[in-house]
Amino acid sequence: MKTEFDTFRIKLGKETRAREWMQVLRDRKAECIQTLEREKMVLETIFMTEKHGRLYLSWFSIQGDNAESVESSEHEIDKLHGAFWDECVDKTFTLDTFEHVVTFAPERMQKALDSYK
Repeated sequence: MKTEFDTFRIKLGKETRAREWMQVLRDRKAECIQTLEREKMVLETIFMTEKHGRLYLSWFSIQGDNAESVESSEHEIDKLHGAFWDECVDKTFTLDTFEHVVTFAPERMQKALDSYK
């Protein structure tokens, strides 16, 4: 099981486009959910913040082992997501990656999480 929290900076001038991207994901939520099984994605949550005049997107995810990559997906929404990513994410920025330390969950939730291994 892999638990991650990563932050990515949006390219200057692409803030509106990044907000449009997030709206597309909200509008097409059902399609996004359909892609999760092949990725063994138990949970994926996206956060947005502005800091020092820059826009950042952060992903929190819990993913099972031996998952298929989003890059190999044939789902239209994943291809669109990849295109937005390439257009909007500033790859020159050293992203913030946080080390997972501990997860606390009620027993029934932990059992559900463990079933994705």
